[in-house]
Amino acid sequence: MATARTHTAGEKAGIFAFALVVLVVIVGGAFAAGYLIGRTLL
Repeated sequence: MATARTHTAGEKAGIFAFALVVLVVIVGGAFAAGYLIGRTLL
C-alpha cells in the first residue's frame, strides 16, 4: 500500500491562492451581473 505524499507549505499556499482567485472571480462576476441587470431595469 502506497503512503500518502505530504503537501509542502508552498503547494498549500498555491492551492489557497488559486481558490481565492476563483472565489473573487465568481463574486466579482455576480456583482457585475447584478450591476448590469440593475442598470438595465432602472
